[in-house]
Amino acid sequence: MIVAAVIVGCNSPTTVQPENLTPQDQVVIVPPQVAEDPEPTPEPAPPASVTTTDPAPALASLNLPVATVVSVGDGDTLRMDYQGQTVTVRFACIDAPETSQTPWGPAATERLRQLTPRGSTIQFREADTDRYGRMVAEVYAGGQLVNLQMVQEGHAVVYTQFLSSCPDTRDALLAAEQQARQQRLNFWNQDNPVMPWDYRRSNRSSTAPEATPEPPKVTTTSPEAKDLTPSRAPVQGSCECPYDTDSAGRSCGARSSYSRSGGSEGSSCYL
Repeated sequence: MIVAAVIVGCNSPTTVQPENLTPQDQVVIVPPQVAEDPEPTPEPAPPASVTTTDPAPALASLNLPVATVVSVGDGDTLRMDYQGQTVTVRFACIDAPETSQTPWGPAATERLRQLTPRGSTIQFREADTDRYGRMVAEVYAGGQLVNLQMVQEGHAVVYTQFLSSCPDTRDALLAAEQQARQQRLNFWNQDNPVMPWDYRRSNRSSTAPEATPEPPKVTTTSPEAKDLTPSRAPVQGSCECPYDTDSAGRSCGARSSYSRSGGSEGSSCYL
């Protein structure tokens, strides 16, 4: 039998009939099916850039003042050495539980000591001065906003009354508190947490000293009674100055502070 060599180059079957081949010996060569090229798989799109509401890294990269931690007072207060002076800093826009709010207050204090250990370097952005003369500031350690981190971990809450002091970090603080509250972290791991400012207010009202009753007024004309309220000078007319007595020997008491001669202007009292 003669072998026919066929070069496959077409898509249709080829029948080869060389000479001297009977119909039974005809060889039909079918070209292999050429698979169509599959559609190219689209490459995955690059991940979209993540937008964060945490402005701390950007702010920390600014040329903020640098200081050294001297000590930590509680969860939102520390003292720092800045240019050779010891400055007390109250953390802006947050409020940590008081140390007597156990165990949350002591835990917040300890966490702040870990984030800002004694002798470590911090940066700060001064926001205000409080009524006690303390600097109110945002504090950065290792490029992170410590105020925000304390809220994120549930060791402090947002001090909404003074949130205007932190315009650049306001949204980040509120979002951090909401997440910590949902996860019941630390201070939020209680059914009815008492806000630090409410706790302080209730303690002030419960520990306020009782008013000292005033001594009774002396109305007798006895010599002994006159000695109890010394007279500085004789008074004409009505009695209006402290520690004076009128012409009848009656005590003026220590409440009035007007004039010495029956209310006439120009005279002064001994105060």
